[in-house]
Amino acid sequence: MAVTLLGPQRRPAAARAAVAERVPDGQIATINAGWQEREPDTGELGRVLEGRMRNLELWARWQQVLREDAEHARAEGELAAALEQQQRLYTLRLRHALAALTAVARQDGDPEARTAALDDCLRVVRDLDDWHLARVSRLRTDFYLAVRLGERPALRAQREQVAEVVAGCRGVVVTGGHVGVLLHVLHLFDARRLITDGPAGRAVIAWSAGAMACSERVVLYGDFAASGPLDPQYWAEGLGLYPRVLPFPHARRRLDLDDRERLGVLARRFAPRRCLLLADGERVDVGDAGELPPAARTLEPSDPGRSPGTASGSMISGTVTGDPVPSAS
Repeated sequence: MAVTLLGPQRRPAAARAAVAERVPDGQIATINAGWQEREPDTGELGRVLEGRMRNLELWARWQQVLREDAEHARAEGELAAALEQQQRLYTLRLRHALAALTAVARQDGDPEARTAALDDCLRVVRDLDDWHLARVSRLRTDFYLAVRLGERPALRAQREQVAEVVAGCRGVVVTGGHVGVLLHVLHLFDARRLITDGPAGRAVIAWSAGAMACSERVVLYGDFAASGPLDPQYWAEGLGLYPRVLPFPHARRRLDLDDRERLGVLARRFAPRRCLLLADGERVDVGDAGELPPAARTLEPSDPGRSPGTASGSMISGTVTGDPVPSAS
């Protein structure tokens, strides 16, 4: 399966070129559930896909299921409340763990002792990440078992219709929007199985939130949020359509790329997965084992003594590698 990731598509030239190359013929299954109420507004998207679009309308199908199946709708409400509480608890614990890591990184004294303490701080943060993802997975699994998703007529009928459409498509496009809604709907309709059960040459093209949802793990971030910086944090497991890469769309607008200490924490915390920065108009073809082209912009650890923007005395630093940010086209 060929996977192509794109940056935000303010102007769709990159998407148009990727579609023409990756899916030269045949129909294209389209998932734009992250647009929510705007899901039917596909005029420009249809032109990008050269009139070959088969919109799966997953958001509309989901809403119909909720209207037809009151028990399912109640269970989803309970799941949403449990997930919200879990995210709050994780965010609180993570804030303190990251603050401790930063404080240790800036300590004076014996380098060997500082390094040992820093390594342990990183382990604590990673353990928190794993705890959160395991809890989210458990909550979702309990929901699926409690409502017996595979046995519910309303959802089963919608799944069968979607599967029939996808089976006849040569490619799949996943657009952006609200990543939480998009990912929930993708899981609800068992999108990973639908996509991976197709022909070996089926192409997947995803951008913005779509690129995030198709990864192994979804990371939320926002250094410039109106309510204050958001510590990068996991949201949930994604579809896992490509390995070892964590995409960061809108990187220039949402990450402080001048804060080398913060970048270094990201690079080390999420290793061995690589943090991929996706700017407007950018395209990255991902290899089967998560290989990235040399020009791809990623976050990598660096020598703090040689990195402008690193806090004085900090032991941790990162830098952006790859080609400069391209102009949006």
